Amino acid sequence: MKRLTGFTIIECVIALAITTLTILLAGWGLTALSTSNRHSLDSSVDWYIFLQEMEADSHHFILRKVAGTELQVYSPRTGFVYTLQGRDVLYLKAWGRGGYLPLLEGIQGKTCRFKQLVGQRVRVEVVRENGEKLVGIIQFYHA
Repeated sequence: MKRLTGFTIIECVIALAITTLTILLAGWGLTALSTSNRHSLDSSVDWYIFLQEMEADSHHFILRKVAGTELQVYSPRTGFVYTLQGRDVLYLKAWGRGGYLPLLEGIQGKTCRFKQLVGQRVRVEVVRENGEKLVGIIQFYHA
């Protein structure tokens, strides 16, 4: 019988294990890299989505009252009065209806400030947990 040269089963299994391990490590590395890059953008994107949501035509919020750490708005679409408050999360609370809607997470407790500007505009200031200070202006609808 003539012996042919080639790979043994053990060599094939070892090569397959090394290839699998390399592919898994590369996949985990790419996942970790994309996740770390995404977090740096998430806070900016969340902030602009929050500002856009407060000005959205679908809610049609009308400014009622500004009081330092609280903002009161009325939505003629739903007929409800809402309070925007910031603690560890900036959230919208429906008066007398219970429940709330978290709008912006990852802010330092009680760092949210509202200041009424000319007309139906409000300046919003928050400080993120990472120390980043965010400032934006919301233009509300007229009554």
